[in-house]
Amino acid sequence: MKAKIIGYGISGKAAEGYLVARGVETVVVADAKEKVAGDYDFCVVSPGVPMTEIHETVPVIPEVELPFYCDHKLKPSCVVAVTGTNGKTTVVNQIHRMCQLAAVKSVLCGNVGVPVSRVAKDLHKAIAVVEVSSFMLEQTRILHPRIAVLTNVTADHLDRHLTMENYLCCKARITEQQTPHDWLVVNYDDVNARQIGKSVDRRHGPRVIWYSTRGVVTGYYVQEGKVMEKLGRRARVLGTVEELGGMPHTLSNALAVIAVGRLLSFPRAKIWQACRYQAQPHRMELVADVHGVAFYNDSKATNMAATLAAVRSIPMPTCLILCGLSKGQDYHELLSQLPKQVEQVLVFGAITEPVMTVAQGLGLKHVVAVTDLTSAIKRAIQIVKRPGVILFSPSGSSFDMFVNYEHRGDEFKQTVVSLINQVPQYAHPTDANL
Repeated sequence: MKAKIIGYGISGKAAEGYLVARGVETVVVADAKEKVAGDYDFCVVSPGVPMTEIHETVPVIPEVELPFYCDHKLKPSCVVAVTGTNGKTTVVNQIHRMCQLAAVKSVLCGNVGVPVSRVAKDLHKAIAVVEVSSFMLEQTRILHPRIAVLTNVTADHLDRHLTMENYLCCKARITEQQTPHDWLVVNYDDVNARQIGKSVDRRHGPRVIWYSTRGVVTGYYVQEGKVMEKLGRRARVLGTVEELGGMPHTLSNALAVIAVGRLLSFPRAKIWQACRYQAQPHRMELVADVHGVAFYNDSKATNMAATLAAVRSIPMPTCLILCGLSKGQDYHELLSQLPKQVEQVLVFGAITEPVMTVAQGLGLKHVVAVTDLTSAIKRAIQIVKRPGVILFSPSGSSFDMFVNYEHRGDEFKQTVVSLINQVPQYAHPTDANL
């Protein structure tokens, strides 16, 4: 057997290691347009390579499906696949933690930085908790989740998918191989996710379970501070919102995890323990609170919806710092919807021109361009009201000036600490009385 690998990043290297271990001869091609002499039996594609660039006459297998394509005897006890524009990393981590607390073997992989090929040997008879991005779903043909979760779908990656319709179609592909024996857990509060959930074929597709923080649904919802379950005619109380902790936008993620935990028949105490809010690096991470100013690192916010969720969770005067690559987003949607507590907006990097163009068109004089991260933080410290918040929630990808969002977030944290000469003190938003 001979295989061609297109894309030689983390996924491509993992695929190569997996294939070599199985005795398959591999040919690595970094660029999809590169020609390779000779014959090969199939092609493995990394998620970073658009399908529009692939022109092959042999089967094309995305890395996320490679172990299932090569080993038909590979049988996880359950595949739980999670997708969405925002929240999916939090959800898969909490599901994985829930499995561990319930003493059930699980493997966390996919878009979280652990290629499926790298952990293939651990998947047999385990719960495979897979984060799947739109790039991965664009390529999938055999991925069959027993439980699929759709957190939300807002404008993102339009530089690759070109239209919102194409992006929606990619997200909807998570249900493509599901049957009436499977489940689709969907955020009813998100209009695009709801559209996908309602379009599921009721005869041949998965059974849909909804979750909502705003109203009563068939599934899981919040009512008078209580978490409710309603799968039949009668609703029952599972617990309280107060027990879960966190901030308003984290509750929606918790409901998704609760739904999965109930489907897996996990003990209620283990589900609640897993869902209890834990600060995640680069996601509304409180770096420091000094002289009445709280500094938040939200570098993982690489699209406008994530930034809007962040600013809406803070009730205090806020200075927002934006940066990055826009990925085809229209910044009118962001700037026109910023809540009143966002009193200053500073922007640098590749998105500066589109942001400032929109700001000038809207007559927003509190949106100001700066040169770099350090100048943004220095200016923010000077102008933010006290008590107040300096929020680094870029809304764009990091690749214009940084290696990745982790690098960008680390630079923010290091710069803040050096400027205020204070070691970070807090790990939870409520510690800053927000």
